[in-house]
This record gives sequence, C-alpha cells and structure tokens, in this order.
Amino acid sequence: MSTPTPIEKFDFSTAITQLFQTADGKAFAKRLWFWASAAYAGAMLLSLPFIVKYYPDLLEANWHNMKAIVSGEAPDNTALLTIFAKLLPSYLFLVVCILAIGAAVETALHKKVLFGEEEPRMPLRFGGLQMRVLLAQLSVWFIWFVAYVLGVLVLVLFAGGLGAVSPILGGIIGLIGFVALLCLLVFLPISLAPAAALSVYRGRLQIMAARKVSKGIFWNLLGAYLVVVIGGYILIYVVMSIGVIAVTGDTAFLEALSGLGKENPKIAFAEAAQRFKNPLVMFIGIVAIFTYAGAYAIYTLSISGVGSYAVKWWHGNDEANQFD
Repeated sequence: MSTPTPIEKFDFSTAITQLFQTADGKAFAKRLWFWASAAYAGAMLLSLPFIVKYYPDLLEANWHNMKAIVSGEAPDNTALLTIFAKLLPSYLFLVVCILAIGAAVETALHKKVLFGEEEPRMPLRFGGLQMRVLLAQLSVWFIWFVAYVLGVLVLVLFAGGLGAVSPILGGIIGLIGFVALLCLLVFLPISLAPAAALSVYRGRLQIMAARKVSKGIFWNLLGAYLVVVIGGYILIYVVMSIGVIAVTGDTAFLEALSGLGKENPKIAFAEAAQRFKNPLVMFIGIVAIFTYAGAYAIYTLSISGVGSYAVKWWHGNDEANQFD
C-alpha cells in the first residue's frame, strides 16, 4: 500500500520553530520558556550543593585516569567508581527532576499546538497525561537501547565467528553490519520520535503507532532534529562556557573540567570555590545557572516542537486524504 500524497507540504522552518508558531505566537513561547527555565534552574540549584560536595574528587580521579590514558597506561577506575557511587543519589534526583520537568514542558507544548489549550496562570503540570508523555519518551529510548545491545551482540558473534574462518570475510561482514546497525540506530529514534505528541493527541500511550506519522517524512524529521539538536548543543556549550569563565575568572577552567589540563582540577575547583564566597561572584553564578537553564529549555522545547508539528501535519493530511 503506497503512502498517500500529502495535501500540505512539510514545512521545515515551521517544524524547527513550532514553539513560536502557536495561536498565541511569541507570547505563549515566552510564558512556557520562562516557567520551563525556572523549573530547570530550581532542580539544578537544589541538587548542586550535594553534587559539589564530591565533584572535586571526581574531577581529580578523572584527571589521573586521563593522564594514564594519554601515557598509554591502563586507567584505574576504582577511585572514580567509589566517588561516583557517592554522587549517584544526587545525580538520580537531578535526572528524575529533569525528566519530570521535561515531560511537563513537552506536554504543555503539545496541548497548545494540537488543541490550542493551555493551563491557567502557569502552563506546567504533572499528572496522568504528563506521565504518559514521560513513558513514551522512555519507551522510545528503551527500544533504541535494546536494539543497540542486541545489534552489537549479534554483530560481534556473527562477524567474530566468520572472522575465525576467514578474517577477510569477517572484516567485510563486520563493516557491513556496523553500517547497518548505525543506520538502524538513527532510524529508530527518528521514526518513533512523534510518540509523545501522538500520545497527547490520542489520549493514550502510543509508541509503534508513531511510525504512521513519520512515514514518508523521515528525512524531513531527520533534518529538523539535526538542526535543533546541533544548534541546541552549540547554544548550551557557549552559554556554559561563558558562565564558567564568568564565575571562575579563568579561561583554562573548562580544560581542567575535561581532565586534559596540566594542573590538578581539584586545585582549580578549590580556587573557584574561594571566589564563590564573594557575594557578587555568587550572584553571577546564580545568574549563570538560570541562563544555562534557559538555554536548555529552548533546546528541549525546540526538540518537542518538531514532534508537535509532525503530528499536527500528519493529522491535517490524514483527515484530508479521507476525502481524496
């Protein structure tokens, strides 16, 4: 069965700017962005004191490991894992908060785009509908993870088995299998990406049904997601870099955080902590966190907007095609 010819052409520019294309336009975008930024910043500020407690030790352990790798030695992950275990509760709290906020933010956007509805006063809520959106998000990435694990397992066993018989044949099959797996890992999240928006539209959890939405517009969706993801990462990195430099006063601090600096990052972190005792620097740090949260909110809203537009576009063409 062939895919019906769409009545309305997929609008790439609308897809990547759907946040600003609702009935209220920029007014709604500003409201949702404000509350999303405030929620993300609140979660970061709540978890930050607990993370900072062990973070210098984590940076130091990572620095030692990076030095070992650069020197061609095997890194000792014992210290890293011990410290990470102490950080895990704080990280889990932050991750749960970010996931819940993200589901609330995405649901608010989907409701506005698909139904023109908005919660009074503050657009963010968390209830059954938001839980459904969260389950849709997690389900897509769980499917991706299972495909990745199974794909790697099959590839290693099959190519390895052939390689034992014929190294050349094993290498060729391994290369073909790697490319095929890579294509599958790109195809899956894009084809299922409208799942959350479709779940809001239909009022029940929709995962595999999202393929109906993405059918025929895969390349459009891939291009749209590439633009918003790459653009979002660049924005977040630039904002984070400016914020870190503004707080620490040291352009080399980012290199220290990466574990590739010459100086022990724990020393650089201690110096930054000393500066943070200054009320002005503390204020700058809080502003930096809110700015970072704002950049992250724009990033997540832009990604969600692509799914919103895809379902809205599909709905319009689906209804229209019923009368062709």
